[in-house]
Amino acid sequence: MAYQLIREYSQSAIDDFRSLKGRGGHFKKGLFIAEGEKVVQKVLESKLDIASAYMTEEHFKNLQNLFENRSDKTDIFLASKVEMEEIIGYHLHQGVMLAVRIPKNRELSEVVAEWKSPWTAIALDGIADAENMGAIIRNAAAFGAKAVIVDEKSCNPYLRRSVRVSMGMIVDVEIIFAEDLTIALQNIGSISPVRLIGAALSAESIHLAQISAEGNTILVFGSEGWGLRKEVAAACEVLARIPMAEGIDSLNVAVASGIFMHWLRK
Repeated sequence: MAYQLIREYSQSAIDDFRSLKGRGGHFKKGLFIAEGEKVVQKVLESKLDIASAYMTEEHFKNLQNLFENRSDKTDIFLASKVEMEEIIGYHLHQGVMLAVRIPKNRELSEVVAEWKSPWTAIALDGIADAENMGAIIRNAAAFGAKAVIVDEKSCNPYLRRSVRVSMGMIVDVEIIFAEDLTIALQNIGSISPVRLIGAALSAESIHLAQISAEGNTILVFGSEGWGLRKEVAAACEVLARIPMAEGIDSLNVAVASGIFMHWLRK
């Protein structure tokens, strides 16, 4: 049995789960928090390394088989739901959480070299909202994108809310952090032939229906407030928009990402 059940412990032992409504200290340790039974199940079925678990006895019984199929030596701290809420600092819908090691970031050039053409990836320029981030990651997994490339101005995709909204599908898509998204997009063509398609509302934007789904593609989405930065838009081969009813000029970025990815997949 690789895991260890722990029923009596000091509060310092579960420090990774303390005051999660605030900033928490888990990021400093290279950890992210997965919560909710469906998300936890998804993570347990993945190859990600789990540092520790915090849950009720009932949830452990539901997930015991998944723990038994893993090789990592996970400390599983058991508590009542009331006790868990006192530690984490907010009301729980489900009493089950994992502290998971964030995968090591790989260089974009290394990752692209492994992909078999044709492939699709997503690049994000300044996505600030964790729920939008999680929904985009879920869309990326659903429509077969290889990776989500996240720039330095975007929120961390491993935020607890982002992981939850992704429904744990963050384990199915490689997350690549790019210090300078513009440079990363400009350089990728030297690694593999690729089209860069930016989602933008501008005079140069063409209707999404005019874009053919051929070859390797990176779809680039801008921030909720101002869209793509000028330098990022300039790095794109083409800018595209979703045809909409008169008087409506935009959609939520996560919704838009799903429509773009569905169109390319179709």
